[in-house]
Amino acid sequence: MLQDFLNFDRYLTPSIIRIFYFLQIALICLFGLSGIFSALTILFYSFFLGLLMLCETLIAMALGIVAARIVTEIVMVLFQNNEHLAAIRARAEGH
Repeated sequence: MLQDFLNFDRYLTPSIIRIFYFLQIALICLFGLSGIFSALTILFYSFFLGLLMLCETLIAMALGIVAARIVTEIVMVLFQNNEHLAAIRARAEGH
């Protein structure tokens, strides 16, 4: 295991990418909650502006979660492609 880590035979990123995905989701939700509370505060002063900000915050949260998922999947596909290419190369070399 340590030799794989030192020789870069196995990538570390695919195993920790899920952790970063959940951190992204947590941050998106925290910023979304902050936006919702701001929108509710503005709602008392200007109903239309507060309602608009609330809708924008909810849409931005949904788009942020989808974007985080897409980026995470792209990174994972890149690493899977690399693993498949390494397996093909190993078969071609007869290992």
